[in-house]
Formats: sequence, C-alpha cells, structure tokens
Amino acid sequence: MNLKEFLSSIPSDEHKTVFRDALPYLVEEGYFEAIAGGSFETFHKKIYQLGSYPRGIGLGIAMMAQTNVAGRVLKFVSDGFLNENGTTRVFQREETISIGARLLKEISSGKDIISMGVSESGWKGRISNIATKYRIENNRIILSLSKSFLTNGANCSGFLIVAKSPSETFDVIYIARDSYGLELEVFDLEYAKEATHCRLKGNDLSLPLKNLFFFNYQNFAPEIHLSEMLSASALFCGYVDFILKTLLKEKKDVDPKIAGKIIDIQQLLYSKVIDISKKRIKIRILEWKEFILTAMKRL
Repeated sequence: MNLKEFLSSIPSDEHKTVFRDALPYLVEEGYFEAIAGGSFETFHKKIYQLGSYPRGIGLGIAMMAQTNVAGRVLKFVSDGFLNENGTTRVFQREETISIGARLLKEISSGKDIISMGVSESGWKGRISNIATKYRIENNRIILSLSKSFLTNGANCSGFLIVAKSPSETFDVIYIARDSYGLELEVFDLEYAKEATHCRLKGNDLSLPLKNLFFFNYQNFAPEIHLSEMLSASALFCGYVDFILKTLLKEKKDVDPKIAGKIIDIQQLLYSKVIDISKKRIKIRILEWKEFILTAMKRL
C-alpha cells in the first residue's frame, strides 16, 4: 500500500492520528529527505503532489510544520550550529547537540513528532511581541509560557518553544510533553484536522540547562517563514490543479477559459516555487508576496 492508497482507506470521521499513522508511508516515499540533508526542490514537488491526495491539505500542513519549522531548527542543532556569539553560549553544548541529533533522527525516520511554538495571543506576527520568557536560576531553566497555536500538538512527544531571555533575545527551548506543570489543550482547524493543534501554558517550569537549544531565533524567522510560504504555495497549487481538472473532467458548470487561466497562474506560481528551491535564491518575504499579488491580477 502506498501513501495515497493509505489516505484513501481512512474512515471519514478519523483525523487525529492520520499524520502519525501516515509516517511510515511518508518516510518510504521520501518526504523527510529535506531535513536529512536532501533537496527542498524535491520536497516541494512531493508537497505539490500531496495537495491532490485525500486528506492532502491537512497532511501537507503537518509536514510543513515538521520539516520547514521544527525540522529546520533541529537540523541546525544537530549540525552543531546553535547561533552562539560572544555573549550568548549554550551551557551544555555537547549534551544539547546530542539531544537535537536524536530528535532529528527520530522525526526524519518517522518514529517521532516534534512541534514548535512561536505564536501567542496578541503577538500580531511579531517576534518582538512574544511574552513567553525564561531565566536561569540555580543551574536550571525557569520557563513561563503561553503559546496559542502549535501544529502537530496532539501527537508530538515534545515542543520547541521560542521564549524571551532576560537580555531580550528570543531563544529556542526544548520541553518534553510530559514535563511537570505543562498544561496542554488540543483543538482542530476545520479545514486541516489532520494537522492537529494545541495550546500550551505553564508557569515557572523547571528544565535542565541542556534544553536551551538555539539563540536569536529572530535572525532566522524570516528565512523559515519564507520556506513555509513556498511549501504552502506548492501545496495550494497541487490542490487547485486537482480541483480544476476534476471539475473539467466531470463537465461541471465551469467556464473552460476561466479554468484555463487559473491553471496558467497556478503553474506560474508553482514554477516560481521550484525555481527558488532549485537555485536557492534568497529573496525577501515582501518580494514573494508581491509576486503572488502580481500573478493574481492576471485573473
């Protein structure tokens, strides 16, 4: 059974375990190769295809969170890049790298799921507005957090949390799901139930120093956000292509000229995603948004 056949076999009322149960098929078909050192060009081609599968949108969002966000940070840590500088140093470097390498190996082999928490109520999409904070006290990390939107939150074993330090850097801290004092609330997105979500709360949680993973996340947030946007665009393109071709095939009430124009725009957008992935072109997020708006004007 392949991934598409597996997704087609799932009962319509089941969604919470779809991503977890699909992991062996995702690994078999190479979806995790990007975070194991592979190509994001290949990943985006696979995400495009996933957009046409049953449950593909929800599963695609789950894959994006695992690969573009949590996976990207874990790859940095596993490679020994913790974004340290002269004033910020990881306390237990070797232990931290070892944990990161283990977690990366487990998610890239489909044996585990790690979620990442950036978003908070009222943060307005700005890292500088994050209120979750930590301090170091008696050789422990003391973390107080309130995160509102963590993808893959229902099935993960742990979380990467962006928190403000006393020196006002925004750093990444690993916290296990079963940590004492951590409160978790699972919720669904109607359009993507397979990508389970949760909220997290906790006050003065005590964690080992080795769980301080990565400094100055704000320096890499734009790059990671762009990567997410590219993957979301590829997923959307695959879904649009599937819907339009299905409507035309079934001879629904669709103007072929309008459908053709939409397909042209969809293919233009997808080709741009692949071009950026292939050439590793560094463009700003605003430039990518401007490209999308320009393309949509053709409609």
